[in-house]
Formats: sequence, structure tokens, C-alpha cells
Amino acid sequence: MTQIGQKFGKDLKKIRENKSYTQAYVAKDAMARSTYTKFETGSIVPNITKYFQILNNLDMTHEEFNYIHNHYQLTGKDAILYQFKTMAVNNDLNTLMKVRETTKTYLKEHKDNVVQDIFYICNALITLSKTNDLTQAAPFAEKVWHRISLLDKWYLTELRLLNNILFFFDFDTSLFISKRALVELENYTHFYDATELKMAYSMNLIYLLMENQNYTQALEKADSLISISKEKGKYRLLGVLYVRKGVILTKLNKVEAETKMWFQKGFNLLEAIEDFSLQEELKKEVAYYLNHSSKIE
Repeated sequence: MTQIGQKFGKDLKKIRENKSYTQAYVAKDAMARSTYTKFETGSIVPNITKYFQILNNLDMTHEEFNYIHNHYQLTGKDAILYQFKTMAVNNDLNTLMKVRETTKTYLKEHKDNVVQDIFYICNALITLSKTNDLTQAAPFAEKVWHRISLLDKWYLTELRLLNNILFFFDFDTSLFISKRALVELENYTHFYDATELKMAYSMNLIYLLMENQNYTQALEKADSLISISKEKGKYRLLGVLYVRKGVILTKLNKVEAETKMWFQKGFNLLEAIEDFSLQEELKKEVAYYLNHSSKIE
């Protein structure tokens, strides 16, 4: 990760010139043009306040500048955090073991709470994958929860960590985490990543309520998330929600024609986007809840 003390004047100059910005334009509201010139030549480095003002004038975030500075490569902790985000959609065993090895190597030279937590999460998921035994995997997840549970406030990083281990805990703890996470995420209305995370927590909350046979509240949450998914164009998520709504309505003893309609809508949508593997997983889920053949007409 780029440190403020590093000299990166050549990168500032190249970006500025590519954008056809003058030194005076980039220096505005931060410093004199002559001072900014010294940053580009590397004779001095900006303090944190001036650094962010320069980037703001260049219409650039620290994350993007850091990426460019490292020759369009992710390195160190940035690479680990990126790998961790991909785990949410691709947590096969090979991916998990690769991320675990990366974190293990990093931790040999750095002390970092978040990277340590990612290491524990990988261990929990790998153990579960190999043994199918929650009692063996849960202690790794509990290490993460022990640290984060002591914090007065959770930010996006902590919320991402917890979302990956939600189902390692008892129902009450998982429900508490989900509800508090959704409250915390209300503070991030304008963050795209937070919107994605909020939807993931909402989906997990529906599952937890279904597992606890609280189908009335699960239906309320499902209807709310269906509206959001339609608005955001999240068709994969929408397909899952339609099927789960069919399960919930069946459990609430609604008329068969209504429940069948939701099953059909969900499976038809997933077929339209050609997500056949998810179709099969959902058929197993329907069989699990309704105790009958997974064949959906």
C-alpha cells in the first residue's frame, strides 16, 4: 500500500498531464502552486490533508491512485482484501486455500487484525468444507467474533468479515449480528458496496428466520428485499427470493396455486439467466423445507 511518506511525484505529474490539468488547478484550495511543484519533483511529500486534497482535485480516490502507483497491480493487504471480497461469490476449496496461504505469508511480516481475521475465516470455511462439522470449524469463527463484538461500532470491513461467518453461530447470535449489521449499514446509503452488503445480510436474515420457523417475519423481509432486488436489477437474487417466498407461503398454508406461482417465477428466472447450478441447489432447499421430492413442476 502506498504510504504518504513515499515519493510518488512522477505519478501525480503523469496523471495531471494526462487529464490536461495545470499545476495551479491541482494545487487549488490546498497549497501554493510552487509548493505543489515540489511534490511533483519529489523534493517534499504532502501531509495527509494535502494529499487527499490533491487527489480530490485530480478527481481520484486514494484506492485508484494506489493502484496506479503500483503499476496497476494489487499488492500486500490490498490484494488480500480483494481476494476476500471474491470469496463471497466463489468460496470453493481451492480459492479458500489460496487466500489462506496469502494471509499466512503476509502475517509473517505484519501484524494486522483484519488480515488475521481473514486467515481465521478461511480456516473456518476450509475446515467445514473438509469435515462438514460445524463444531470443528466454529472455534475459528469465534476468534473473529470475539474481537469484533468488543467494538462500539462496526464499519464496512467488520461487516464484511461477519457476513462470511454468520452461520457458524447459534441462532440468537446470528440474528443479533444480522440485525445490528443492517442498522449499521443504514449509515452507508450512498456506498455501492454497502448496498450489496445490506442485501446479502437481508438474504441471510430471511434464511435465519426460516430456519427458526418464523415464517411470518421471513415473508415480510422477503417482500421488502424482492422490491429492492427488482429496483436494482439483481435477477439472480430475485430468483432465489421468489423460490424462498414459495417455501414460506407453503409453510404458512397459503393456497397451492399461489405458492406454485412463486416457485415457477423463481425457477423460470434462473433458467432465463442460465444459472442452472443455482437452480439445482434451490431444488434441494425446497426438498429440505417441504420434505418432498425436489422435482418442481
